[in-house]
Amino acid sequence: MNKSAMGAVKGVLKYLIGFGLLGYVIYKYRVDLERLLQQPPNWWYMLAVAGIVVGCMTVQYTRWFILVRALDLPFKPRDAVRLGLVGTFYNTFLPGSVGGDLVKAYYIAQGQPTRRAAAVATVMADRLLGLFGLILYIAAVGGGCWLAGDERIAANEYLQDIIRISAGIVVFTVITWILIGLLSHHRADRFGQRLASVPKIGGTLAELWFAVRQYSQRPKTVLTCVALSAITHTGFVLMFHLAVRVFPPLNLELLGSLPEHFVIAPIGYIGQAFFPAPGGVGGGEAIFGYLYEVIRGKDGVAVGVAGRLTLRLCEWSFGLVGYIAFLRMKGQIVKAEHDAEDSGMPVPPKEEQPQ
Repeated sequence: MNKSAMGAVKGVLKYLIGFGLLGYVIYKYRVDLERLLQQPPNWWYMLAVAGIVVGCMTVQYTRWFILVRALDLPFKPRDAVRLGLVGTFYNTFLPGSVGGDLVKAYYIAQGQPTRRAAAVATVMADRLLGLFGLILYIAAVGGGCWLAGDERIAANEYLQDIIRISAGIVVFTVITWILIGLLSHHRADRFGQRLASVPKIGGTLAELWFAVRQYSQRPKTVLTCVALSAITHTGFVLMFHLAVRVFPPLNLELLGSLPEHFVIAPIGYIGQAFFPAPGGVGGGEAIFGYLYEVIRGKDGVAVGVAGRLTLRLCEWSFGLVGYIAFLRMKGQIVKAEHDAEDSGMPVPPKEEQPQ
């Protein structure tokens, strides 16, 4: 079986896994979901969720634009929006192994083959900052609510463990970041070469290392992007907080509080990001249902699932806008995918290391 056929089979499997799990979750909690979804939706909450989705995507595209410009790559705000929409479409609907990230990286490096490593670094840095921002958000906001005496968090040991682990990851990351900044260029280059020699994943590891080194010397850019991530993650939490209220349960005690959502929503978003299906479909609903069981017991699972389904509808709608951008660039995107798959993740050239 050739590479193209293998890719098609893997893609179909990802769809089957995602929608299969989604069907199982809906079937398992069908009785409670029917009670929620049979009532008229609160359209004001739905509109608010849709508006926040648009706002969050705009901030994310802005963050990526700042990261690209920090490396002196020629880039315009409209390019960030256009390519960001294509990336959103890929990440929402398509199961391909390349995904929207490498397509975005290819485009900003087009015509500049010597800067391709820098282009890929911007995309990876954007992903890493987004992930770190989520973890930092749990530690800072969830921990703040806990210290302020929030009753729900104080009574739930599981939520407290999430906050402790997140705080530990943040401290470890910050210390590691400082130590990386103290490395000499010679040692950093040698370490990057060793990572590149790792079988199969060496190129990816080297690219991640290159991204970290590039931005460790640009603290203002990193702090600005962390601040933008905080804005985005606030929006993500509010989206879920409002989404579970679009089809509220008859027993309003089953609705999570905002402090609780500050803790569980980021965990849900992180978990679904690693689920092998387009947009985390199926996995996201299962994860948010489980997290709601943690805070409200079995009667609350359907509330979490319904909230994630409501968000899914908004995300799919926004992804269709990305589909329009995809159609306008389809021929070039196919070329980008082939080039990326043929060459793999590039090892950063030594001369590109920041001075």
